[in-house]
Amino acid sequence: MKLLVDLHTHTVASGHAYCTVNELVEKAHQLSLEAIAITDHGPGLPNGPHIFHFSNQERFKTIPGNCVVLSGVEEDINGPKGEVFLPENTLSSLEIVLIGLHPYPDGWAYTNSKEIVLKSLLTAMENPLIKGVTHPVNNWFDFNSGEIKKIVKNARATGTAVELNLSKITGLEKRLFEFLDLAAEFNAPLMINSDAHAVHELGDFKSLDMFENKIIPENVVNKNYETVKSFFGINR
Repeated sequence: MKLLVDLHTHTVASGHAYCTVNELVEKAHQLSLEAIAITDHGPGLPNGPHIFHFSNQERFKTIPGNCVVLSGVEEDINGPKGEVFLPENTLSSLEIVLIGLHPYPDGWAYTNSKEIVLKSLLTAMENPLIKGVTHPVNNWFDFNSGEIKKIVKNARATGTAVELNLSKITGLEKRLFEFLDLAAEFNAPLMINSDAHAVHELGDFKSLDMFENKIIPENVVNKNYETVKSFFGINR
């Protein structure tokens, strides 16, 4: 499977990543990617960017070259009813809105039970502005098979893509195989991303080989820019 779009990348604006937008764009051109999304962490993450970082991303549309640069965010849960940190008008201005769970001290998800966090995540997935869940299988929130099944079923019901995150594999192989089996069983939309925090990680899909026989290609939303436009409703 050849992937021509990376929908999950971070820049220095996230506070713990090491590349600029221009560096990612240059690397994307070298890799002949059709599009990338800049999805820095939301303002709730420690050292996360200010809201202006997101409201100003219209400028990405004027970046020259053959690789489309999509505006975006990787948000965090901020309450029991699927709340996030950015206001609705800012979210609606972005092309790729993803949500993930990150275990930072004093964060809402970190200080609540897994049951409450899962319920909030499922509610957030019902928000039509949120179209993707990043790394549902991770070492921070140890969701069991039944809980992952709820996420995957909800992904199918809400039209939200769940992510195979190729930067988070070590020690998670068995759980990722189970996750992909569930994604195939329920025909859930799937995105496969690098979660690049440094420029050399962009578009690094080599690890996909070990999972490819578990994946239904028709369910992958970021095979190319046309599939991304169709799934996320992008009009450029």
